[in-house]
Amino acid sequence: MNFIRSLRFKFMVGLTLIMLPLFLLLYYNNIYAIRVVRDKVSLTNMNHLAKSVEQNERVLQETNRYLYSLGERDPDIISLFFLKYGSGDYIIAKQRIMNKFMTDIGFYNLIDSFFLYDAVNDDLLLATSGSYDVKMSLVRESMPAQMTQLNDETQRPEWSIVHGGGWNALVKTVRINQQFYAGALVDMNALNHPEQFTESGERGGAVIVDDNGGALSGSALSSAQIKLAAAHLSGLENPYQVISEVTSKGDEQQYLMLGLPSAMSDMNYIVLLPEEDMLRNLPFFQQIIRLLPIGAAVILITALIFLRQLLFRPMNTLIKGMRRVSRGELDVRLDPPTSSELEFVTHSFNQMTSQIQHLKIDVYEEQLRTREAEFKQLQMQINPHFYLNSLNIIHSLASLQKHELVQQMAGHLADYFRFSLRAGKRVIRLDEELEHIHHYLEIQKLRFPNKLDFSLDVDEGLGHFVLPPLTLQPFVENAIIHGFRRRTEPFVIRISANLTKTLSSPHSEVEDIQHNTILRVSVEDNGVGFEQDMLARLQRGKYAEDPSGQHIGIWNVAHRLLVKYDESAKLEFQNLNAGGAAVILYLPAQTEEEEGGA
Repeated sequence: MNFIRSLRFKFMVGLTLIMLPLFLLLYYNNIYAIRVVRDKVSLTNMNHLAKSVEQNERVLQETNRYLYSLGERDPDIISLFFLKYGSGDYIIAKQRIMNKFMTDIGFYNLIDSFFLYDAVNDDLLLATSGSYDVKMSLVRESMPAQMTQLNDETQRPEWSIVHGGGWNALVKTVRINQQFYAGALVDMNALNHPEQFTESGERGGAVIVDDNGGALSGSALSSAQIKLAAAHLSGLENPYQVISEVTSKGDEQQYLMLGLPSAMSDMNYIVLLPEEDMLRNLPFFQQIIRLLPIGAAVILITALIFLRQLLFRPMNTLIKGMRRVSRGELDVRLDPPTSSELEFVTHSFNQMTSQIQHLKIDVYEEQLRTREAEFKQLQMQINPHFYLNSLNIIHSLASLQKHELVQQMAGHLADYFRFSLRAGKRVIRLDEELEHIHHYLEIQKLRFPNKLDFSLDVDEGLGHFVLPPLTLQPFVENAIIHGFRRRTEPFVIRISANLTKTLSSPHSEVEDIQHNTILRVSVEDNGVGFEQDMLARLQRGKYAEDPSGQHIGIWNVAHRLLVKYDESAKLEFQNLNAGGAAVILYLPAQTEEEEGGA
């Protein structure tokens, strides 16, 4: 039954069309609420981020102005250029500069260190609020690159990123004169203010990264989260981004990513906010969107169970009863269902099967008489066909004056026609049919001496099985007529018979032949084989289209098998790989007693 046309399918489609708009409305409301929360949270946190970045940038700009003013307003730095290196006045001036730097660090809350570098004497003065040796080493390592950058005309950021052993910093260097350089150092961790972002939760946080995505500041984010954010740096021009991370447990964690690039250096301020914590105020809508598929499935299953008891089960019972009737089981009677409409249909069905059962008895008896008459007519039709061919052979031998061959042929022909006296029977034994074929082939060998040979390969114990008379002879005759053309080597016909289990299985030998119910008989030759067009027509059963044409023998056999055995018999036609044609017959393996009972 076509499922698309069934009531079950139409009901499911109708119910789905009714529920779908409701589910879509709920789904849209949930998505809209989530989008509103994202917009509000991103706006709030983006304002915090922009304010924090603005404060950092303002301090860095003020530090720039401070450094540029040192060479013009600080007399101690100006005097160092004229004082002798290492003199008492030189040392006193350096100490005053050191004190000034330590005082100024307190005014610039982000600045970690101020330094003054003497390029001529490779002398570095450093004032820092942190570890002196670490900052001294970092500044010394970065000074060559800083001085090269000042001499380069290429436009570069205001502040450069330098890397320490386990930390990173921003450094700004200005040239005072040909000898002295002044600069400031800012710890990257001082620029990161994660405590401002109240929606970050346990799995969120802030971080500063360079343009390649490398972390520059400390952060509560894991390395995987930082790498995830680095992969989406190209979308920082958007107000926010929703990005996903697959955890080690296989769960998908979504984040709201905010970011701003720095105008003072090649770095970016990044904030990740977990959506699970951000949307914790929407549990109802989140539960609804999770339960929508389950709710739809429960409603659909409940409706199907109800209709199954009310409609589908009685309909299935009625359909099964009709199928049994279509297979010929006319004793089917159905129990009436509870609904009045289906009870009327079931009562009509039971009444119809009862009437058909009585009518079929009369029809079957008439059909038996008709099929019996048709079978006898078909069986007698083949005899004149062979008689004509036999007379042609005798005529040919007599015209060649081969009297001995005519005598031998007359003997075989007498035995052949003696068999025809028994051909009016419904069935004959297989060994009688093969003896008849043997006489026919001996007659043909006399006609074509040294050019024709044959072999009979029949499994032992199969001779008592029966088949309609003159079933094999038309195929042997056709093999000689059509396969013997343009022959230079001997033409060989092989006839074999064995038991098999199915209508198309190959030969299989088993000890218990009671399980093999199909008799397989094949007629093969080494001739030219079937032409492809003819083979295709024969395999499709096209020989039945012209019962009076050149394939009358094949049509006669096929039709007699159809009348007698219906679908229990089968004909196959094929070309052999080694050359030649093969015709295979499958018919029930029955003895005379079994055939009479059937």
